[in-house]
Amino acid sequence: KLATVRVVTLAPEIEGHLETIHTLVKRGIRVQLGHSKGTYEQGVAAIQCGASGFAHLFNAMSSLHHRSPGLVGTALAHAEYAELIPDLLHVHPAAVRAAFRAIPKLYCVTDSCSAVGMPEGEYSLGAQRVFLQRCLQGVRLADGTLAASTLTMDVALRNLVSLGMPINDASNRVSRYPADFLGLQDRG
Repeated sequence: KLATVRVVTLAPEIEGHLETIHTLVKRGIRVQLGHSKGTYEQGVAAIQCGASGFAHLFNAMSSLHHRSPGLVGTALAHAEYAELIPDLLHVHPAAVRAAFRAIPKLYCVTDSCSAVGMPEGEYSLGAQRVFLQRCLQGVRLADGTLAASTLTMDVALRNLVSLGMPINDASNRVSRYPADFLGLQDRG
């Protein structure tokens, strides 16, 4: 038996993706927006077609500018759910705080790759080679671009608490809200 697809990430600016969002949602698949250079307006159109979340907020998406809010602006203005990587490297602590204030059920993902818990060295991220060096922080491509993390969910929880979030709220954001987003009633 093949694994059940529960969530798909799409870029709303790509031709045909708005129709795809509608089709996926009709089949019970949650659609989140990400890996996108989409505009605020394209993000809103995707939400109107049924998209209901945002993949690793602030990363690999068009950024917020006060006259061109981008996909980040769509999330901050309209989202109930979005993912965030709280390793305090992918997203500055001030942006983490702002996002948690704006998005009611913002939840945490690790974005970890095969380098998590491993010594410094070269690892794979899909077909790409990535490098873990403590002095560079995070997992990076050969050109130095941040590619993934070595975050674990227990550290994510600790990071949220270190930013002043009450433990019960932090706990919901690493367990309950992601389960809610996926429609899972037996966990979280």
